[in-house]
Amino acid sequence: MSRRLRFILALACLYLMTYGSAAAASTSIWVALSETGGAHAEAAEALRASVEQAQPGRFEWRVAHWSQFGSVLPEPQWVIAVGTAAHRGMQERFAADTTPPPLLAILVPRLAFERIAEPARLRGGSLSAVFLDQPPARQLELIRLALPAVRNVGILVGGESKTHGPGLEKAAKKRGMRLATSLVGQDGLFAALQSLLAEVEVLLALPDPTVFNSQTAANILTAAYRRHVPLVGFSPAYAKAGALLALYSTPSQVGVRGAELLRQALAGKSLPPPQGAREFVVTINRDVARSLGLALDEAQLMEQLRQRDRP
Repeated sequence: MSRRLRFILALACLYLMTYGSAAAASTSIWVALSETGGAHAEAAEALRASVEQAQPGRFEWRVAHWSQFGSVLPEPQWVIAVGTAAHRGMQERFAADTTPPPLLAILVPRLAFERIAEPARLRGGSLSAVFLDQPPARQLELIRLALPAVRNVGILVGGESKTHGPGLEKAAKKRGMRLATSLVGQDGLFAALQSLLAEVEVLLALPDPTVFNSQTAANILTAAYRRHVPLVGFSPAYAKAGALLALYSTPSQVGVRGAELLRQALAGKSLPPPQGAREFVVTINRDVARSLGLALDEAQLMEQLRQRDRP
């Protein structure tokens, strides 16, 4: 065999060995979407781009609607579920597996996640989430910063969202506030709302679809405005509709936080407990603020909140 031929064969072997090592080293990640566009696609792309920026070329991505993963093989090493429907679908997809791949749900409301999350997987560290919800301390701190004279904060809750109460009450007490809770029960939303508005100075909306939804939001905002009780919402739509303030994380911010948790786990750490996004946005309805005699600045409020969020 000529020296040139041996050299070519050696190069070919080296190429195959290198290619095989790279293929073996790649990590397979499924990104299951509840919806293929809009906020779900935005969060998924932010997560993927953030992971790739930190470790380019190390991952094999498959991004699709959750229903398209029914019989896909081989199974992945990681699953990202974007939205509640995808979370539920991916849990069911791997329910029969003795060792299912770790699952990180993002862009999910806390109530929905806790309703369907598998307790054993949560305890074992193979399931976690990045919530849409804001941490209680951040919500109450925003109220303290924007409305420093307020001492009485009210929340409307349903049968499930009443679990938010203890965390919010603790955050309120720490800031010298009192939290009043009104349960929407058999007497209906209007009765619960009227009794609450009579004793509070600000109303904090919680992402409970049984209480705050497209059918009830306008009536709640109108009733609060007539009582001169400002409302703090959980999405930009509330600020546009008449809430004084809205505090929320964008889909991209949720996706980036999901990427941070995923990179930690890929580095050998266990998945951290479910949590909210680190970054957030504050939106002010200036017309409502003006009617209440308030001069508020979004950038200033966000910077103050960020400073208090830092460990």
